[in-house]
Amino acid sequence: MLAEGEEMENSKIRSHYGEKILECKLPSGWNLLGNLQTKDLPAIGREGLVRALENPLGTPRLEELAKGKKRAVIIAGDVTRPAQGEVALPLILNTINKAGIADQNILLIMGGGTHQAPQNLPEAYRKKYGQEVVDRVKISYHHPDQDLTFLGQTKRGVPIEINKWVAEADLRVSFSGIIPHGLAGYSGGAKSVLPGVAGRETIIQNHLLVAGPGVGMGMVERNPMRAEMEEVAEKVGLHFIFNLVLNAEGDPIGAVCGDFRKAHRQGVAMAQDIFQAFLPKPAQVVFTSGHPFDIHFYQSLKGPISVLSACEDGGTIVHLTPSFEGVRAGTRKLFATVKAMGYETLFDRLKSGERKDESVRNFFYPEVNIGGGMTIFRAMIKRKIRMMVVTDGIPAQDLVDMGFEYAPNLEEAVSLLQRRLPQADVASALNSKVIVSIKGGP
Repeated sequence: MLAEGEEMENSKIRSHYGEKILECKLPSGWNLLGNLQTKDLPAIGREGLVRALENPLGTPRLEELAKGKKRAVIIAGDVTRPAQGEVALPLILNTINKAGIADQNILLIMGGGTHQAPQNLPEAYRKKYGQEVVDRVKISYHHPDQDLTFLGQTKRGVPIEINKWVAEADLRVSFSGIIPHGLAGYSGGAKSVLPGVAGRETIIQNHLLVAGPGVGMGMVERNPMRAEMEEVAEKVGLHFIFNLVLNAEGDPIGAVCGDFRKAHRQGVAMAQDIFQAFLPKPAQVVFTSGHPFDIHFYQSLKGPISVLSACEDGGTIVHLTPSFEGVRAGTRKLFATVKAMGYETLFDRLKSGERKDESVRNFFYPEVNIGGGMTIFRAMIKRKIRMMVVTDGIPAQDLVDMGFEYAPNLEEAVSLLQRRLPQADVASALNSKVIVSIKGGP
């Protein structure tokens, strides 16, 4: 029998709304399968980063790899990624210096794939990498349509176009973080090359794999998107990775260095221990959050993606997000177009090479949007999963036009759903990084 406090706790669902944590008492007839959250592990600090750098997996130490080289490139994530470089990047620079490559022969590239560049690049560099790094080396922002080098084709026949400065360097190092990712399973590793510093067409073709089997949050092995990323990274010649394993708040609780496959897989194993959570069976209603990716609506969809496998076919995912910058115009158009066209028709047109028609151009220009949104669409169409958005940052009609249901607050969402589902198994994920799976499931 549950104690009084335990009974009260097990009658509520809990999830983030931005920085806040909201709670709501469950109506009678609803059975709580679990309030799931990530593990809270201590940050490793500078000493842990140094240990990782000195003990790489699958490669010699970075100083040895750099010996005899003249020009080095470091690929690092952009402002949409949580890994901060003010501690790790100086360690990398100092190590490369020891091998004889001076700062003036090291280029740092902010690799954002097709993401639009920040309006104030110097400030973005400073915030992301720290003042010391800004003062020491030249930094450039990758553009997916400029300064590219063609390196052949993948096994699928996809053209490999890569940032020319990466292709021409003698030493290629990448710095990024490892957290759950809706397409590549987990971020980090070869993902810094594709999509990080790849050309637009290479990125489009890789993203079109999203509709196939094996692609999804937490799925790394036998993931065709991840496999192609690693094929391209091998073709480019990515010599060394420095990946921080991050907790839900973006703090490093571990670090891995070395080979972009072996080191990455060790980092993924560490991340799985933090982020993976299980339910005994699928729920009819799953509550989730965009935190800490609530910058705008599209980014916040990492929350629903992370709980798709925990939701019963025909069930409802309730997504809580303030979406601080609202819905970008391209996102609004993107969702309305797929709602009218269907994602399968869209993919057929993209695979056939259609690039000029405005109805498909929105999905790859100015940013490639063949990703998390398509995963959501597929679940809504194929599995009949409803998506209800709880927000005060987006007009209700905008959400309806994109195919979503709307509730102004958590209590109203529960009330609306109770009318539809007087009896239901429910679950909640505290933030968008909890990967929820079914115990004993695939």
